[in-house]
Amino acid sequence: MRKLFATIISIIVISIAIQQPVFAAELLSIRLEQPKTPTNQQLFDITFVTLDLMGRDVTVMCYKQGPGDASFIQFGASQTFTNGGNTGICTIDSSIVNTKGNYTFKVVATAGSDSKEDTAGISYTNDGPGDPTGYSKDRVNLCDYKIKFHSADDNGRTIKIEVYRSENKTFTADTGSRVDTIFLGSNIDGQSITTPPSCDKNYYFAIRAFDSAGNGSSLVGDSETTVTTTTTTTGATPKQGAIVLTTSSEGSVLGKESTASEEGKVLGLETPTTKPTATLKEFLKNNGILIFGILLFVIGIIGLYVSKKKKSN
Repeated sequence: MRKLFATIISIIVISIAIQQPVFAAELLSIRLEQPKTPTNQQLFDITFVTLDLMGRDVTVMCYKQGPGDASFIQFGASQTFTNGGNTGICTIDSSIVNTKGNYTFKVVATAGSDSKEDTAGISYTNDGPGDPTGYSKDRVNLCDYKIKFHSADDNGRTIKIEVYRSENKTFTADTGSRVDTIFLGSNIDGQSITTPPSCDKNYYFAIRAFDSAGNGSSLVGDSETTVTTTTTTTGATPKQGAIVLTTSSEGSVLGKESTASEEGKVLGLETPTTKPTATLKEFLKNNGILIFGILLFVIGIIGLYVSKKKKSN
């Protein structure tokens, strides 16, 4: 009886080892990073990593499918990596991303007769949020300033307001002069209270709205100031104590926040020493027929043994 069950267990172990596809590493693989989305950028690189466990030369091609494209279109030259692959990039420019909408990027790796692919997508927009309204500045005490405003009713495009401050009437609205960021949506009252470095000076302010893609609105601020962005300097007739300054339609990088996200990483690529893992659910799903057959085999062997024992008695 012990020999019988030992034989059955051996058969099960050998069958699983031979026929289990979940634990078999793929010879060729490629992974494409996920860029920031939505975005207002037209010039950026998307990194990919390709690996062939047999050490073959790997050829990679970049493709895109944007608004109006019926299928994927290759862009850039094919890239060949010797000795089992490497890291490469697909370079995006305005010839590839030039219309508002969704874009899917694909990389296809080929080594010998094997081929693998991976995709990533972005949403491109350069509309920008509406200009904040209701701007006011109040010096609430000797040092502190309170800025009040109302975000535009722009159907959810506004996600935050940035506040800039300077002791000069002419200054640049950038990371150096930014003193506060208020995260709020469209059509909402907001305020910012800040304390300047010196209580003996007068300070001047401007605010600007941003959307999730990094597009900025016009600058709104004190009527006596001239505020510039990284691209444009203009003046306008003051309206209700504020001055609106036109900015580039391409938006600004001021709206981008540093986050601890996994953006820009290439994930999931296996190395020759990495053993793929599988959950019990995946195991049962991929081996249901095999397990069912083994159970029938075991039941048959046990039935045969019981039958023989009865005859011998």
